[in-house]
Amino acid sequence: MPKVPAADASASAPKMPQDLEAEKSVLSAMILSPEVLQECLVDLEDSDFYLPRNQTIYATLRDMFDEGKPIDPISLADRLASHKRLDEVGGRAYLTELGSDSFALASWRHHADMLRRDSTLRQMIMASARVSALAFDAPEDTKEVIDSAERMILSVTNRDIRSSYITIQDAMKGLYQEIQDQARSGEHMLGVKTGFPRLDEKLLGLRAGQMVVVGARPGVGKTSFALNLAVQAAEEGASVVFFSLEMSATEIAQRLMSARAQVDLQAIRSARIKREEWAELERATEDLSKLDLLIDDTPGTTITEVRAKARRMLNHKENGLIILDYLQLVSPPPSRRADSRATEVSEMSRGIKIMAKDLGVPVVALSQLSRQSEARTGKRPQLSDLRESGAIEQDADIVILLDRSSTPEEAERSDRPDEGVTEFIVAKNRSGPVGTIEMAFLKESTKFMELDTRYDDMG
Repeated sequence: MPKVPAADASASAPKMPQDLEAEKSVLSAMILSPEVLQECLVDLEDSDFYLPRNQTIYATLRDMFDEGKPIDPISLADRLASHKRLDEVGGRAYLTELGSDSFALASWRHHADMLRRDSTLRQMIMASARVSALAFDAPEDTKEVIDSAERMILSVTNRDIRSSYITIQDAMKGLYQEIQDQARSGEHMLGVKTGFPRLDEKLLGLRAGQMVVVGARPGVGKTSFALNLAVQAAEEGASVVFFSLEMSATEIAQRLMSARAQVDLQAIRSARIKREEWAELERATEDLSKLDLLIDDTPGTTITEVRAKARRMLNHKENGLIILDYLQLVSPPPSRRADSRATEVSEMSRGIKIMAKDLGVPVVALSQLSRQSEARTGKRPQLSDLRESGAIEQDADIVILLDRSSTPEEAERSDRPDEGVTEFIVAKNRSGPVGTIEMAFLKESTKFMELDTRYDDMG
């Protein structure tokens, strides 16, 4: 029997799951609607588009959004042309076609679901092929083959689990009205209250558009402070979104319950609860459940995803607060990965500042400090200790550095904080004074409390 010619064999081969019309429809909706754009940036990935030119357009839209650039066919064409990729996506004619399909707005969500479905099926086909090849070339230890096969399949299934201007006249009128309303109400805070009176007095609240960086060495308590802040801000009426890239939602809930009920965290983790503590745990559960506090513990999140998710979660609420734990764990967008870690951190820092201004809410970003202070006399942290990038200091409106003695012997020194005391060093404050505030840290319940002492301004 004669062999089938290669061309005929390829023509009869089944096509990979795809729908090019649905891809065009989704891209059109993304170009036409900022809301659709942000939804798709959360729900879709480059690989969800089968056609390479559609992948390129999607990635370019994501980068433009990440940089706060306006989205329209002309701006998109200019961006692609500047990267010498306009011709490979079909030129201006294809972009104009995408930008004129207003019918795409009616059914973009269904078409996006189609893209995700086809992408998942393609990944399953490719994973199955790799598993098959692995089985044919299997080593003697089949456990290794099974483990690799499971990881390949899980990598597919885990996917589903997972600027305008203003005139100076308008600006001055708005400010005057804000001051007038504030004076009438007798409220001196301009933004979200932290729940720490002396800190609020110094910062006058966390204000819309501010990037607030809280830096500390590992183990000093920046995450505990962030959780205290989240609860207290929510109690003051703020809508709080907490992005945890290090701890799970369960771990966060345990810490919040411990701090609220004043029950040892280890007792909660091990469920070794004393009879008299159950009432406090029940009361803490009821109180915390009433707060407008949302937690996202998705690992490997990018700033673009944080920005789009936060907009959806806050849903135009007036008094919002975003907390990010922590900056160095944020992943750069796939197309923006750099050889230098400092460059990546600079990009993410800038992205946080853009997000704060775009969403009109304060963003509190936790940051690791380098260990340079360990070798410094006094060990007092400084702005230069912000890890991996000077851009963090530059972008931040407020920088708070936490300092605590690590041993009783260290606490006895005159140049170190007393035992049990954590110094909150407001090292940068664009809108007010800098200085130091002392707080006590209750380690068993991971709670900070201001000490009843006066604080001295720096400089």
